[in-house]
Amino acid sequence: MSEDLRTRQAIDRLLVAIESRDLRAVHAALHPNAIWQNVPHPASEGRPAVMVLLANILCWSDQVRWDVISSSVDGHVGWYERIDRFWLRGEEYAVHCNGVFKVDPDTNTVREVRDYVDLGEWRARVTPVLQSLATRSAEEVVSQHLSAVGTRDPVAMASDYALDAVLARPNADHTGWCEIADYFEIVPVRLKDREVVFGEVEATDHHVAGVAWEITGAEGRVASGRDEFVVTEGRITHQRTSLDSGDF
Repeated sequence: MSEDLRTRQAIDRLLVAIESRDLRAVHAALHPNAIWQNVPHPASEGRPAVMVLLANILCWSDQVRWDVISSSVDGHVGWYERIDRFWLRGEEYAVHCNGVFKVDPDTNTVREVRDYVDLGEWRARVTPVLQSLATRSAEEVVSQHLSAVGTRDPVAMASDYALDAVLARPNADHTGWCEIADYFEIVPVRLKDREVVFGEVEATDHHVAGVAWEITGAEGRVASGRDEFVVTEGRITHQRTSLDSGDF
């Protein structure tokens, strides 16, 4: 395989991961020492910092599509002209970007991105909707999460969690967005043909809410319990599950 093709594949892998909104895939496509700079603003340095940068928009988005208008690759460097499209609360927000991508040949991951974009104009349009999402009540966030559980889509189920969130279940704690998404990955398999029925979301205050639930199947009630959620800046930061009896 040619060097140019390997570079293009590494860049495309990152773009596909971003469109999937699956932070696990984004993490895998980035080099551990990745740098992302929206020129002329300061760069986010290191994969954890880049993940924070990207999660701030990906986790809020209902859908993401980055349309590549033109691209060119030479060696370990790619130039990609794009229209980055994000759907937030059902409305599309698009921004034109020109990105320079550098790929690490040893790991075939993206090591550096320099994006040339009019952030002032973009922020003027998108900041109000991001602020509205960040000020959502626990009741609203938990209700959206429960709707996502109904889709049985692991990425949708994980989207309302903070990067450092904790999901505490009786037999294990799942720490961080990626671990929580891994847990949600196995939920549809465990549920099989069973149904999850949620009670009313009960808000203690703006940041805390709980909900009772039960899982039923052909054999009747399989399991039941209650989830308590803490929501900070519009994202679930802690969830504790208590069971009435055995797990499902």
